[in-house]
Amino acid sequence: MSAGGLLVCLLAVFQLGSRAQYAPDEVTYLPGMTFKPNFRQWSGYLQARPGKFFHYWFVTSQRDPVKDPLVLWLNGGPGCSSLDGFLSENGPFHVNDDGATLYENTFSWNKIANVLYVESPAGVGYSYSDDKDYATDDDRVADDNYRALQSFFTKFPNFTQNEFFIFGESYGGIYAPTLSLRVATGKAKINFKGFAVGNGISSFDLNDQSLIYFGYYHGLFGEDLWRDLNINCCDKGNCNFFNSSSSTCRIFVDVAFGIVYNSGVNEYALYLDCEGGRSFHKGYEMTMSHLFRNYLTLTHPTSFQISCLPPCL
Repeated sequence: MSAGGLLVCLLAVFQLGSRAQYAPDEVTYLPGMTFKPNFRQWSGYLQARPGKFFHYWFVTSQRDPVKDPLVLWLNGGPGCSSLDGFLSENGPFHVNDDGATLYENTFSWNKIANVLYVESPAGVGYSYSDDKDYATDDDRVADDNYRALQSFFTKFPNFTQNEFFIFGESYGGIYAPTLSLRVATGKAKINFKGFAVGNGISSFDLNDQSLIYFGYYHGLFGEDLWRDLNINCCDKGNCNFFNSSSSTCRIFVDVAFGIVYNSGVNEYALYLDCEGGRSFHKGYEMTMSHLFRNYLTLTHPTSFQISCLPPCL
């Protein structure tokens, strides 16, 4: 056999051996898929610690899986499944309104990257704990995410050389940097390049403080409410909109929050047309209570109301 033929043979054996480690997790068929995917995907479990297993879904890049970066995606909550991001945000396919068929997401992140979605911590989505103990904290989640990541690279060793990035959304503002610290300082051989956070929570204090300024400087409420907030929440130029001891201040903060979230505007895209009289589902209420500790308008509505007709500014 020629040297070239021997090399091809050895490469084929290597690829077969590496695939065999995770072949049982490979997804080869999905009911309701209306297009033929040009990528490979796997779904299974990663061990976070003895008796704790995190569910993952991994999709390869549609461009060049060998050279393209590897991205870990974590939704927030805490308690939100990363399949939310997979099936409704940046995954390769989304669910149609009929709940039974899938359509291609032309803006999927796996157009240019290999993307790993992990449901964390145990108790979220399909992730579980053998002992049914789901008590946790931020440090434990970071440790478990780091171990799960090492479990992933044990299953997929041929991705250890790819550039690796961590992305988080919402409470991912906690998950992403704490995990990144473990990865950057840990002994695991990971080609870590950085992390990013979208719509992140890193400080409840900062979130509540900034929301008041956001509302005022974007014209969502006027000078009267701004004056009342300053009179009752500020002292010598220092304002406390987060945990003021003044009950009057808290009332006006509640009014400001109600304007931002109950007026019908899209708080993530203020210059689009108004959404109109929308009703909030429980998931939205739960999310807002996690992100903004002073968000009381859903359960304690104020009498302050504004009307909004499209287009809203």
